[in-house]
Amino acid sequence: MSSPVLLAIECSQRYGGVALQDRSGQVHTVDLEPGIRRDDVLQPAIESLFDQASLGPSDLEGCGCSLGPGGFTGLRITIATARAMGIALQIPLYGIPSAAVAALSTPTPPGRVIVVLASKGESAWLTRIEHPREGRWIGPGELVAAKDLGPWLEGIVSIIADEHLPGSFQRAAEAASIEIVEPCYNATCCLQMTSDRHKQGLHDDPMAMLPLYPRPPEAISLWEAREGT
Repeated sequence: MSSPVLLAIECSQRYGGVALQDRSGQVHTVDLEPGIRRDDVLQPAIESLFDQASLGPSDLEGCGCSLGPGGFTGLRITIATARAMGIALQIPLYGIPSAAVAALSTPTPPGRVIVVLASKGESAWLTRIEHPREGRWIGPGELVAAKDLGPWLEGIVSIIADEHLPGSFQRAAEAASIEIVEPCYNATCCLQMTSDRHKQGLHDDPMAMLPLYPRPPEAISLWEAREGT
């Protein structure tokens, strides 16, 4: 039995990439370097994947993408690209939380983990995951202030967080002897979750796929301030 041809786009963070599963089940990947404009390189990267697999867009049977939290521009370009492909090719789309991609991509000891995203000041977006390798969720993500962090740390083995983790969060983790692990965001892991959703028929409405922003994006806040809205 042949495998479905699926594409996954992970451009929510500084490091990005795309992954394509061909009919044999082989996975082809292209990494996107940090600091480059995603709108300049994303489409050529997708075309490169199709060339690697000797396939074309018409062969695609589903597309998944990381929804955030993450970078304002990267998320908008990623979701717009996935939406356009879904509508044009009439294929199912799958929105994957970036916390799930990080949990599956980042090596951690067995046990519950917290993925920390969108750190700013003394708050961050937290998501608890019970078994990252199985994608088992404890609950949805939530914007959490440092003063409310205590209950989130109960039973946690590792915290997946980058260098922007608030100092108060770091000190609380150290006091609780919880390891802090640098995150990875692997397009292949995004593809794995896309494949799982595809098998279950759990697709998303293209128009309902929106970037996950825990706070109003700075670009929008600046625009509103300038326009006086």
